[in-house]
Amino acid sequence: MFCGFNLANVAETAKNSEQATASKATANPEPEPTDNSRGSSTNFQEQSANTQTAQETGYSTNYSADNAFNQFLSYFKSSIINPSNEIEAPRYGGLMSIGVYVVLMLVIFGLAAKRIIDLVVSQSQNEFTVNILAPIKTAIMQFSGILIISALAYLLVAFTVRRTLLNDNITFLDFTDMFGVYVNISSVLLLLCLILSLFVSITSYTLMGTIIMIFALSQAILNYAVVMTLKDIQGRFNNFYSILIAEIVPAIIVSWATSVYLQNIYGSLSSWYNGLNIQ
Repeated sequence: MFCGFNLANVAETAKNSEQATASKATANPEPEPTDNSRGSSTNFQEQSANTQTAQETGYSTNYSADNAFNQFLSYFKSSIINPSNEIEAPRYGGLMSIGVYVVLMLVIFGLAAKRIIDLVVSQSQNEFTVNILAPIKTAIMQFSGILIISALAYLLVAFTVRRTLLNDNITFLDFTDMFGVYVNISSVLLLLCLILSLFVSITSYTLMGTIIMIFALSQAILNYAVVMTLKDIQGRFNNFYSILIAEIVPAIIVSWATSVYLQNIYGSLSSWYNGLNIQ
């Protein structure tokens, strides 16, 4: 002790201060990251990776988490209101759209065949009329098959052109989602034709002509779908000629199918006529 200052008290006070600091650190340890925080960080990284992948691919159709029927209805409605490649599609949405198109096509031609046959039979009910109507009904349904083949040809050829000539690695399901947007518009026009045909007489040539024009427009939209699914792709081949090829090749396929169809119809009618033994 010098000058009246107790050094022992200073040492004891410093020791007490160190113990208090150590006790506080033990009582309040630094929090470690929890499982939730780790999960949040992982989810954020996955979302960032998914967003980056979507930006790199540039594909605008996205699969919804829910694949229920109401998701398809939302996809269908969005196609009608604002058709574009930015529409969110459920998984297999494009394939479902093509399925709806095929069903409507078969129903329309099946109904047309029935109404034509009923009209002819009502005017002339005899065995000759019944015999002649059988090949006619078959011919009408075969023509619906040609139109379905036409739609599938445009879809498959456009996809092949985008994958090969334009060197784009889009998947088939993604492409059908894009193409399905315009198929949905075509299906709405087919549905309009079906509704009108239920209330329009076959003998009304003006109204029947209107239905035929609407039907033709529904088919023209398939050509428009080819253009819209290929126009923004810059690949290793000229874009204009890619679209031209995607339009011409299906036309050749449909022309071939139509020629085969007409030959079958001619053969059926010739066989039927020869079977009548008309001198």
